[in-house]
Amino acid sequence: MNYDKILKEQHLELKNSVDKYVAGEIQYPGLKKVSAGFGIYATRDGQFMTRVRQVGGEFTATKLGLLADIMDQNGVEFAHISTRDSIQLHGVPAERIYDIVRTCTGNGMPFKGGGGDTYRNPLVSPLSGISSDTVFDVRPHALKLDAYIKTYEKAFKFGRKFKISFSGESEDRGHAAVNDMGFLAKVNSGEKGFEVYTGGGLGRGPAMGRVLFDFLPESDCIRAVIAMVDLFYEHGERENRSKARLRFLVEKLGFEKFKKLYMDYFNKTRVPVEYTNFEETNYSKIIANLKTSSVKETFDGEYLDWKKAAVSETKHQGVCSGRLFIKEGNLEAGQFRSLVEILEETGCPFVRLTLEQDIYIPLIHKSFLPELYRLLKIKLGGYGVADVNFEDRAVTCIGAKVCGIGLLDSPAIGRDIFKSVEELFEKYPGYKADLFTEIIDCIKISGCGSSCGGNQVAALGFEGIKKMIDGKLTDCLQVYTGGRVDSEVKALGKTASDSFIIASEAPKYVSEVVESYINKLKKGEDLSFKQYMQKI
Repeated sequence: MNYDKILKEQHLELKNSVDKYVAGEIQYPGLKKVSAGFGIYATRDGQFMTRVRQVGGEFTATKLGLLADIMDQNGVEFAHISTRDSIQLHGVPAERIYDIVRTCTGNGMPFKGGGGDTYRNPLVSPLSGISSDTVFDVRPHALKLDAYIKTYEKAFKFGRKFKISFSGESEDRGHAAVNDMGFLAKVNSGEKGFEVYTGGGLGRGPAMGRVLFDFLPESDCIRAVIAMVDLFYEHGERENRSKARLRFLVEKLGFEKFKKLYMDYFNKTRVPVEYTNFEETNYSKIIANLKTSSVKETFDGEYLDWKKAAVSETKHQGVCSGRLFIKEGNLEAGQFRSLVEILEETGCPFVRLTLEQDIYIPLIHKSFLPELYRLLKIKLGGYGVADVNFEDRAVTCIGAKVCGIGLLDSPAIGRDIFKSVEELFEKYPGYKADLFTEIIDCIKISGCGSSCGGNQVAALGFEGIKKMIDGKLTDCLQVYTGGRVDSEVKALGKTASDSFIIASEAPKYVSEVVESYINKLKKGEDLSFKQYMQKI
């Protein structure tokens, strides 16, 4: 039986459960047993979230347009960019779930492994193959892995979820070091391969991954994953969910014993030869079709600030990448359509999502930058995608107003924090554009201990908790400092039982930290915000 037929049957099983739920024959826990594996969860408003996954978060203009149509046709309230390369549709009525699932699946966005105790959507550093410091393009490896593993049923029947990441740069922008299995691009004597990590992960009992292979030839990367899938399937915890992630198996056995066990699996694992060869993506045809412009660059301060904060060099001559700053990671259908129009104007046929809930237009002809800025202001100006403004720029999880397990409303906390940061920079306007992306990328907030906002590896992170203060249950934030994943340092953020603040005090706390950092810079110290936060 082919994959499409198997998937259609699995979707019919989902439909059967949804129909029973709508009819009142089963309650949500019964539906969740089936729906979670597809990335479909109930939210606090009685509606559902459906997670649309694409390997590495690459969405073509055609798919973005289709999502806009789906949102309009099914009464979807908004879409949310997750911190794991997916687009989550929110406010979905239960009776519309099946139609959305089948429409997306029939258009290259298959629903399988979006949630639950399964192999999840593989992360890819967003500008792999494009950024100026790309070692090599790792997207082909992630795509081939996904194509192979989607028919490997063991990968969808674990005791807990299994996450994989690929980073194409030594800076580890895909956070390979904090996934169950992570692949960091590396070249050894001219041969492409990976430094491979395992046992990393965030949430309860977070851990930084350990190096499983100093250098693994690229031809063995899928073999390496399948060996881990088999090991995790056979040895992973299934009774105690709180100890069922791969990192707890590493902890239980000890790394050396775990590695020996893994090598037994690796040595006997084989994959078809077509999954051992990888052809790097050829971007030359896309680059040849990028639109150019004769519009001269303006010396307007806002344009120059945007260019400094949002535009980055690529490895392709005369081509750059542009980052769109997405308020709280949320978009409506009309904004997707405007984005599609902008892509058509630039000639770039796709976008890539970031771990910080923003969007890259990865390939833009440098001459087109002034025109792109104008288009962003005209078509998405009210949404502020080209504004160097801290308000509404916090990286957070979806928060307790939506998420069923959330404790605090993390987006609201983020809004208050970054409103305060924006006010702070009124005193230091000369530093704003230079520090903008660094600050918004380094401060992350989660509404509970699951760390969906990435707070445990943030330079400054916050986790929603409840504390009894003066006899009253109070919204508080556990504070994490010094988290960092890059070429120099791989470290979880530091915290302690007494490292917490009352949530309402967070704006003042963050402003004081950022101002202290600015004062270091004013005194001539040369350090990044990440470096500064490791020292305090």
